[in-house]
Amino acid sequence: MFDSHCHLQDRRIVDSVDDIISKARRAGVDGFLCCGTTENDWADVAKIGAIHSGAICAFGIHPWYVDEVSDGWDDVLKKYIADDNRAAIGEIGLDNTVKPRNDNRQIDIFVRQLEIADELKRPVSIHCRRAWESILKILKARGGLRYGGAIHSYSGPAELVDELQKLGCHISFSGSIINDKNKRAAESLKKVSPNRLLVETDSPDILPPNIPGPTNEPANLQLIINKIAEITEKAPEEITSLTRENGMRLFINPARQ
Repeated sequence: MFDSHCHLQDRRIVDSVDDIISKARRAGVDGFLCCGTTENDWADVAKIGAIHSGAICAFGIHPWYVDEVSDGWDDVLKKYIADDNRAAIGEIGLDNTVKPRNDNRQIDIFVRQLEIADELKRPVSIHCRRAWESILKILKARGGLRYGGAIHSYSGPAELVDELQKLGCHISFSGSIINDKNKRAAESLKKVSPNRLLVETDSPDILPPNIPGPTNEPANLQLIINKIAEITEKAPEEITSLTRENGMRLFINPARQ
């Protein structure tokens, strides 16, 4: 299985990361996209990627932390990406739930990171909360994601799925889809093309229902796959194979042009 979005460097779990990855491997998870969120955690992401062969690094500025960047942050980001020929750019994006609102700052930093992705020919992992109109406008203006990417923990409406896919996006679902009340996610899932589907835990967040916490782990990925299989009326083994292949094609063996 391939966990297309997690934060193994998160301070809540980083001290136990070796055990967490070992447990995940025993559960059948052999690939992880470990996403940075701020300059302060990029070194930890890089360390995890260097030690654990299945961990693919992603470095980026999350929209929650755009007001904390240093002068020259983008040069630092470019160096981390350039030094790791497998690295992606993420977690990046827009979040309109932030208070106080800082939309222009978020947009500037998001667009700059998309520029770096194009320059260095890397895929991206995108966060979006209540900012779909802005995300679509930016991606359309840029001609889509040239080297691909994922909308992580998809929460948008079903009618946007096809449009996002045409712009180069894969669509990833997290443990929130296990909640039977999450009808919107289930309807969106049904619209995703098989070759664009991804699964993730977003560890240590989005703990699946009825699972002891306090934090989520990649070992829980099978629960998400099982629910996706139920909704799509496919075998769990088919979803496992499909999402692993999609994740590897996008983040591990991408076509560099």
